[in-house]
Amino acid sequence: MTTWQSIINLKGNYTSEPISIPINADGVLSKISWESIEPTGSQIIVQTRLTRDNLNWTEWQNCINGANIPDVDEDEGFFNVSIMFRIIIVRNSYDEVPEFKGLTLYFEPVLVFDNKGDKNCLPEIWITKQGNGSFSIINTSHNNEEFKFVNLIDGETIFVDNENQDIETSLAVTYRYKDFNNNYLSFPTGKNILRVTGDADIKFRYQFTLLQ
Repeated sequence: MTTWQSIINLKGNYTSEPISIPINADGVLSKISWESIEPTGSQIIVQTRLTRDNLNWTEWQNCINGANIPDVDEDEGFFNVSIMFRIIIVRNSYDEVPEFKGLTLYFEPVLVFDNKGDKNCLPEIWITKQGNGSFSIINTSHNNEEFKFVNLIDGETIFVDNENQDIETSLAVTYRYKDFNNNYLSFPTGKNILRVTGDADIKFRYQFTLLQ
């Protein structure tokens, strides 16, 4: 005979303490993944919730292994966010022994460029490199188009006029066209989610084009 006590013992859960995410950005790319063993007839459910003010929490939502974290949007400001996760284990009999091995939360800050004009925006950009190496901007919302320089020098400042396709560097007697992938920045109307790789300080100057 099945009793209430036996049903309770076939279920279990673990809830984490709030985890503060030390990122302040226009938005983030996120992913949640975990390792588990789920014998036939058993189930492991992973849920998350988050707060942006340390007072009000979102509702618990089920997660998909390897997918984005619920309630984390690429184009929404990500400031002072804390997150919690909950593991729910369900089994139909005591012969089944599901196992939860570990969980990984991934966050990558992004820039959000909101082109409020009616035509593509071709900004001017200044890039001051920190450390030697490459620098790139990948527009994840538009075919992962990449704007990239290689072989930059620590402290070097690159200026790019994307409209006139002009490149200047602060280094004397140096030209950077050969170190550029020849894909100038062009931001379509609406929100552009930009992934930046390579340490650098960057500054944009732009104006929107409105059709009369």
